[in-house]
Amino acid sequence: MKLSLTSGIMGASLMLGCSLLIGPMAHGAPQTCSVEKLQGRYVFTGQGTNYHYGAFDFDGSGKFSGKQTSLRHAIVQREALNGTYTIDQDCTGVMTLEGQPGGTAHWDVFLTDDGKKGRMIRTDSGVAGLRNFEQ
Repeated sequence: MKLSLTSGIMGASLMLGCSLLIGPMAHGAPQTCSVEKLQGRYVFTGQGTNYHYGAFDFDGSGKFSGKQTSLRHAIVQREALNGTYTIDQDCTGVMTLEGQPGGTAHWDVFLTDDGKKGRMIRTDSGVAGLRNFEQ
């Protein structure tokens, strides 16, 4: 009985020690983000006052272009887009979007750690807008 109890305690201690060593390696350090996280084509949907569907093409250095089809007051419009973006280490950032009727739009951006998906909320006063995008 004494040997069995001692073996059990040693086995549990060994398992705990291994889990403490392996745990941090399995999760790794948190990824940091930058403008390089957004590269290539991302499709998006958006809604707010209007509805938008389209694609952004990010260059990985802070600029993008794109196209969208919008539904505004029951009228369909097709628009070319361009703008700039910044991404902070915590995978948040800002985007300035030009090419829409009504002028330049400003957005706060939130990315997943791998940069494959994101969410946006418009920050201009008097207008509402949300967009989801993914690669």
